[in-house]
Amino acid sequence: MLIKWTEDLSVGHETLNQEHQKWIAILNDFYQGLADGSSKEKLTGLIKGLLDYAKVHFSNEEEYMRSIHFPGLERHQQEHGEFIEKATEFYEKFSTGKMLLSIEVTNFIKNWISNHIKAEDKQYARHAGL
Repeated sequence: MLIKWTEDLSVGHETLNQEHQKWIAILNDFYQGLADGSSKEKLTGLIKGLLDYAKVHFSNEEEYMRSIHFPGLERHQQEHGEFIEKATEFYEKFSTGKMLLSIEVTNFIKNWISNHIKAEDKQYARHAGL
C-alpha cells in the first residue's frame, strides 16, 4: 500500500473525503499492479483510471469551492491543471512505449496527492470552517 487514509487527510467534507479515499485506492491499485509486474495493458488502464478519476474529482472539488466562495479557487484550479497535464504526459508516454512506469512516477503521484490534500485542500476546509 502506497498511501493509507488517515484523519490528517480529512477535509471535513464527507463527499470530498470519500472521493479522496477512492482516488487513494486507485493509486494503491496502480502501485500494486506495478509491484506485481502486471501487463502493460493493465497498467495503462490503471493509470488512465487514475487520470479520469482525477478529472471527475477536481471538477467536483472546484464546484464545491465555488459554492463556498473560496478565494483561492483560481490558484487551486491551476494546480489541478498542472497535475492533469503531468499525469496525461505520463499516460501518453507510457501507452506509446516512450517511457517505463517506475517508482519515480508513482512517487510523484503519491506525493502530489498527499501534499495537495494536506496543504491545498485544507485551505478550503478552513475557509468553510470545517
